[in-house]
Parts: sequence; C-alpha cells; structure tokens
Amino acid sequence: MRETVLKWGSRSTTWLYLLLAYPVIDFVLRKIIPIPVVSSFWDEALLLILLGFTFIAFFQDNRTMPKIKHLLIAFLVFGIALMVTDMANWDASVEGFRSVYQYILAFLMGFYLLQSPEQLDKLMKGLALVGFLAGLIGVLQVAIGVQTPESWVQEGEAITTRAFSFVTSPNVLGSYMALIAPLAAGLFLKTPSGKEKLAWAVVTLTTLLALLLTGSRGAWFALAFSLLICCYIWNKRIAGYLVLVGIIGVVALFFVPESVPLVGTIKNRIFTLFTADYMSSSLEGGRLGRWGEAYDKMRVEPLFGVGLGHHGGAVASRHFGTIYSDSYFFKSLAEFGLIGIILLIGLVVQLLRYAVKVIRSMNQSPYFFSLLGLFGGLFAVALHNLVENIFEVPFMALYFWLFGGFFCALFVDQTQTKRW
Repeated sequence: MRETVLKWGSRSTTWLYLLLAYPVIDFVLRKIIPIPVVSSFWDEALLLILLGFTFIAFFQDNRTMPKIKHLLIAFLVFGIALMVTDMANWDASVEGFRSVYQYILAFLMGFYLLQSPEQLDKLMKGLALVGFLAGLIGVLQVAIGVQTPESWVQEGEAITTRAFSFVTSPNVLGSYMALIAPLAAGLFLKTPSGKEKLAWAVVTLTTLLALLLTGSRGAWFALAFSLLICCYIWNKRIAGYLVLVGIIGVVALFFVPESVPLVGTIKNRIFTLFTADYMSSSLEGGRLGRWGEAYDKMRVEPLFGVGLGHHGGAVASRHFGTIYSDSYFFKSLAEFGLIGIILLIGLVVQLLRYAVKVIRSMNQSPYFFSLLGLFGGLFAVALHNLVENIFEVPFMALYFWLFGGFFCALFVDQTQTKRW
C-alpha cells in the first residue's frame, strides 16, 4: 500500500488530476469538513508541488518555449514593477499581484508537464467529468427548487431560480459549463464506441442544460460565438448554416410566450437587455456604469493604471471598498493601464492562436474533435471575461492557463521536435 501511494505521488499526472478536481475539493474542505489551515492553504500547497514537478521537467526536457515567452516575461516584469513602486499600499499590491500571476504559473505547468496527446486526452476526460458533476448538481438545484440568493436575481425579470452548484455564483457556473459543454461534445464526436458516445452525449446535454439554468447571458453569448468559431475552423459551410439557424432561432424566440417553461425564461432574460429600464439601471450602477468607472481610472494613469489590487476586483474590494467591474478586462485596464492590458490580451490571443494552429494541423488526427471542443471552451471563457471577472475565480483561471499551456506544448512538439 505504501509503495503504491509513493508511486502515485511521484507522478505529476496524479497531482494534475487533483488540480482538475479543484472546485470539488475546495467546496468539501471549506463547506463540509473544514480543517484549520488545510482548508485555506491546500491549493497553494498543490500548486507548489506541481511547480516542483515543473522545474524538474524544465531541466530534463528539451521542449523550448515559443515566442509567447517574450509576452510572459514582459507581463511578469511589468507586474513586478507596478507592485514594487506602490509601497504606500504594499499589502494590496502584493495581494493583487498574487491574484493575477499565481494562476498564470499553471501555463508553465501545462507546457512542461504534458507528455503526450494520450495524456492530454485523459486529462480532458477528467475535466469533463468533474464539470459534469457540477452541472448535474446545478440542474438538481433548480429541479428541487433550491432558493437562489436575491442578489443573483434581477428585479423585473421572469427568472427567479438560477443554478449555481457548488461554485461561487450562477455566472461562474455558466462560464464553467461554457468550458465543459463544447469539450464534452468534442469527446462525443471523437469516440467510435457506442456506449462511450452515449455517456458523452449525457455529459454534453447535462452541462448545456445547466448552462441555460444559470441564466448567465454572458456565458450564453460567449458559448454561442465560440461554437461559431469552432464550426468555422472545422467547416466553413457548417458555420454559415449555423449563422442562419441562429438568426431564425432569435426571430422565433421573440414570438415565444414568456409563460413557456425555460424557453420563455430565456427569452425574457435575453430581450430584457434591450429595454430602456435595463440600459438606465446599467448606466447608473450596473455593468456599463462600472466599465465607465474603470475607463475613467485608466484615464488618470493611462500607461500604468492605478495599481494592482486597487480597482474592480476582490482584492480592491477588501482593501479599498471598490465594487467589482463585472469585466476582468476592464478591471485590468484600470489596474494595469494600457501597457498591461495590451500585454494581457496579447497573451490570451497568442495562446488561442497556438490552439488553432494545433487543431488545424491535427485535422486527420483522432484528437481533432476533442481538441476543437477544448479550444471552444477556452475561447468561451476568454470571451466571458469581457462581462465578468471570471479569471478572479481560482479554478477557472487555473483551467484556462493550464490547458492553454497544454496547447502551447502540442504546438512546440509539432513544429520543433516533431515528436508525433
């Protein structure tokens, strides 16, 4: 038994699976069986262990980081400079720095710890199954009528119950399901086995239903656009048909009575966006007003921003009492300024570019659809950050950067070492 435990513990893959189970472990340790110290620092300990494996892999492997390393280094140096030049608010600056860069370390873990496409395939399945559990619980919450906190239900809307599962909020669950649903669909298309296809079909439909039940419009729109991009990469003609179906669907949705279960709620949730009352409330104290405030902060310090942990996020809320920006990119615009936001967006875009190149080069590979689905999920999460602070949620940030690192590793292995 001891030898088995040591054997499993000596493998980086074991710890990667634990990282994929992050939201489940974190919920259990914080809400069900809270253990002093362990509940607060287990994730940092896990990241340190994986970082140790990453250093070992760095010195043992011949995988060379591509051009994205220049953006990574520039973004890191810029963040350090912002942190050390604000000594008056040192606590907020250090915490703000950690809240951004700690999770980007997962990119290095993904890049150096990936061993083969087969390993990535297993990790994708692990990610999808954990997401399925979260989605299933979200669906059951709505089915049995679990009360939704009033802060998550907007006044004047038909929706009164939103799925949130064991994650932070309905919007976070929506982003989580937008990551998992296309991945599960890709695994469904990939597998030739009838039983396995049925299993992944259940996962796909469950996560899509959970996504709808979150009432998260940002996640809905992000996934819809992401699916369009995925179809365009796969087959341009199918993408054209998808646009046509989407237009017909929106027109048909307009005429659906709001009394129709689920569909009527979706209609109300979407078309409320275009009412004068919504625009007015959004400008006064909602998203548009918060984005304008973040933009004004940037105007004061256009190049360097107001400083890490100073606006629009959890750290700023604790230290300065500011409200959330409801957009990770607007929050970053205020804190990093133009230089930082350009570097951050550049990192995300370059990561997604590598993913697209890998997918196109694997057009005839058995992993094509699963990788395409993974890309779709990552792209949806990146888009959702335009209207939510998703990268402030630890497990979502870790998932994005980890699997982005995997894509980068595949890109390097294909273009430089030709290992497969």
